[in-house]
Amino acid sequence: MVRDLDQAGGAYRRNLSMEACYSEDLFQYSLKSLVLPAGQGTFVELLQPTSPECPGARFLDRRGEAPYLLIFETREYDRLIPHLKSLGVRITSETEEPHQRSAFVHPASANGAFLEIIEVSGSDNPWPAAGPRWVEAQNQPLTRQLRQVAVLVRDLDQAVRRWSEMFGLRATARFPVSFTDLEIAVLPLAGLDTFIELAQPTSGDTPSARFLERYGEGIYLVIFQIADSLAVDAHLQRQVARYTSSRVTPNYTNLGFNSIWLHPGGMNGAFTQLSQVTHPDNPWPPAGENWHR
Repeated sequence: MVRDLDQAGGAYRRNLSMEACYSEDLFQYSLKSLVLPAGQGTFVELLQPTSPECPGARFLDRRGEAPYLLIFETREYDRLIPHLKSLGVRITSETEEPHQRSAFVHPASANGAFLEIIEVSGSDNPWPAAGPRWVEAQNQPLTRQLRQVAVLVRDLDQAVRRWSEMFGLRATARFPVSFTDLEIAVLPLAGLDTFIELAQPTSGDTPSARFLERYGEGIYLVIFQIADSLAVDAHLQRQVARYTSSRVTPNYTNLGFNSIWLHPGGMNGAFTQLSQVTHPDNPWPPAGENWHR
């Protein structure tokens, strides 16, 4: 959710070479949207409120620019939505359009993460929300795809149980991250190419703990896979991007992937990690050693 769609689109174009493939007025939600391909059929959607009374505007007033919504695809809509309702999950609304239907899950039911679940059917376009011609787009962003999104939680055990019972997800890795004072669990989605990370602060005086105290549970970090971290780092330095940690940070530890962290202030509120996989056999080391086998 951003205050100025043109400015935010410019930041993603400048920092990550993402070019918008579609824009739309979402009159029913009092929002304007800009959709940017991130690679491999994954997308970033930027949203700007068009009315001071809409939920998006109230979110901006309360939270500032920040990640607002996670959108998942399902091929099991008729089984999943009744299952969620049977668990007492709060479905705020359901919509049906040509070639797709969707349901929205209230943040209170998903550790502060507002979710939309979409099923696409009967269309030559695999993702109609990105417009009619995104498949033909020639631009190649610096990201290979959106790989993982971290949700900050107060109780990791509870959150893992919750996401498991809601979506049938299983944590394939769980470990402490000492340099950020977090304990994380990584849960592959059904396609085994994108992941949810649930993360709990392990001490009280860290950026993540302060975030949790100020804003509560919710989306904390967006992680993209990239092909060449040194080349991307050099590009970002030419753009005078705002870093949390650069790829060339001296104390960087290689864990099978090399990463760059971009400050939320330079990405319209989205704390952003860019990771190059260096492990010869594991396509996404944060998910553990055997998740892909």
